[in-house]
Amino acid sequence: MSAKAVRTRDLGIYLKESRYDEPKEVFKLLASLARDCGVLREGSAVSDFGCAAGEFLYYLSREIPEARYFGYDVVPALLEKAREHTPKVVFSIGSVLDKTLLAPASTDIAFMSSVHSIFDEFEPCLANLLHWTRKGGRIFIFGVFNPYPVDVWVTFRTADHPDPAHREAGWNMFSKASVSRYLEATLGVGKHTFTPFEMPFDLPPNPDDPVRSWTFLDGQNRRLFTNGLSLISNLEILEIRP
Repeated sequence: MSAKAVRTRDLGIYLKESRYDEPKEVFKLLASLARDCGVLREGSAVSDFGCAAGEFLYYLSREIPEARYFGYDVVPALLEKAREHTPKVVFSIGSVLDKTLLAPASTDIAFMSSVHSIFDEFEPCLANLLHWTRKGGRIFIFGVFNPYPVDVWVTFRTADHPDPAHREAGWNMFSKASVSRYLEATLGVGKHTFTPFEMPFDLPPNPDDPVRSWTFLDGQNRRLFTNGLSLISNLEILEIRP
């Protein structure tokens, strides 16, 4: 039975939970990387694509209030919640796949977290981020990248889902090799880097949601991410220097 894969899980998570005053560890790392490269400063135009309920922009705007912040998502309910908590950020409906969303070279820093794995092809969203980000700016993409030279497409359905044809998207794992090949052909060698992300503390399984990620220690005492899909998630930050 064929079915179109959709992404629905985020709506329940971001609408029900309030994590504005408990920033994720990856928020801190992303902010540090952006600040250290010198692009995140007073007056910088900062865009977050797939911003959900605006938790990351809430954190950034408190840490570096002098920058200008813009958030984009395709779910109106999430943006309504984002506006309630972060009124100084400009939130708009829009997809990273829509090239007309922003003018060329109109943002200094582009962030995108846990979004590229939703799509069956990574090239269109990367091409748009490069189109929108000015030369000398930065693009930071956080998510799952396969360290092995294999691209993996993943869909799933929970056992209790009422629709047997339902397929949930969002866990595709494009290889670092494929992404690097594309970026080197587009920008040249030495214009991007991958930074591994490791939680500084244990993250337990969520008893109410087996698909939410948790951590476990491997044989070298490294914390790895897994989930109810029985997958190991290699989380990294891809930094691109246009």
